[in-house]
Amino acid sequence: MLNGLPRILIIRLSAIGDVVRVIPALHCIREVFPNAQIDWVVETKSAEVLKGLPVLDQVIQFDRSSDLMSSIVDFFHTAKEIRSRKYDYVFDFHGIFKSGLFTRFSGAPKRIGFERPRSQELSFLATNEKVKLGPEIVNRMHENLALCDPFYSGPKSLDIALAVTEDDFFIMEEFFEDQFHGAKTIVAIHVPVERAEKQWPVEYFSEVIDMLLSDGRFDVVLTWGPGQRAIVEEVSGLCKRDPVISPQLTSLKQYMALIQCSDMYLGGDTGPMHIASALDVAVVGIFGGTNPAQHSPLREPLEILSGFPEGDTRQKLSVADAAARMNKITPEMVFDACVRMVTRSRS
Repeated sequence: MLNGLPRILIIRLSAIGDVVRVIPALHCIREVFPNAQIDWVVETKSAEVLKGLPVLDQVIQFDRSSDLMSSIVDFFHTAKEIRSRKYDYVFDFHGIFKSGLFTRFSGAPKRIGFERPRSQELSFLATNEKVKLGPEIVNRMHENLALCDPFYSGPKSLDIALAVTEDDFFIMEEFFEDQFHGAKTIVAIHVPVERAEKQWPVEYFSEVIDMLLSDGRFDVVLTWGPGQRAIVEEVSGLCKRDPVISPQLTSLKQYMALIQCSDMYLGGDTGPMHIASALDVAVVGIFGGTNPAQHSPLREPLEILSGFPEGDTRQKLSVADAAARMNKITPEMVFDACVRMVTRSRS
């Protein structure tokens, strides 16, 4: 509610998947403070995820530049804007040095954040109300919801509402009607990842695509974002059959519309996976370089294939170790997971 009270600021700057996973906590805060003005400061690359959310009043974009001096100028410009809004509460869901500075510069009397070790890079010094996570809280979505405990300690929902524009949905619907005919399950496959340890082998992707297209129950669309077309074409070139490659999209909102038009998402631990889960699209997730216990979506329908041994709690692996674990997840295993998913859906 614009100009409502109290004034609340959420800080989660990036990345796309991490921003999506804070949205259930946003819903919880709105439930506790129905008349509050709730704003969110976020980096520009993730801002579109938040735009149009009915439970959020304003999005403050932090235009982080690759140039150091420009980034410093942008930071202080954003910090000045935050301070001018005179927030009553600030929730630091990020827990790093940069988010800690925003928290401290806000001047808010109540600054809520995580206790160490979840709070990193001295960000705990910026908060005056700290939430300590117990060993039973592992997944990031549960961590974020725990930050609401000082105000609401009851059961909390994992519901996520993303806003897809009608225009973008109409564009994607036309694309799907043009490319796909019949009542097959459309699987959106996202091959690219930003970190090498999350990459399932491209030749494995081509093998599972051929299996899906040979099965008769599936169609496949390969999705990609800025700078990712080459790896998608590489996978398509390795296929014996012809998956559809999505067009170049103009925005993250348009990508969200594409995923919403699909029946199933297949890919690694990326922002698109969390977008798909938030949009109630069935997810088949492939984990090897990151721990699914911590980073997996939690919303059904969901199938997680993991190369992590049970009981391994490490958050990061070397690229070589991650590759070895990824290689254990075979195309046949992924295909079987897709079949189980479509069987469940149709039953």
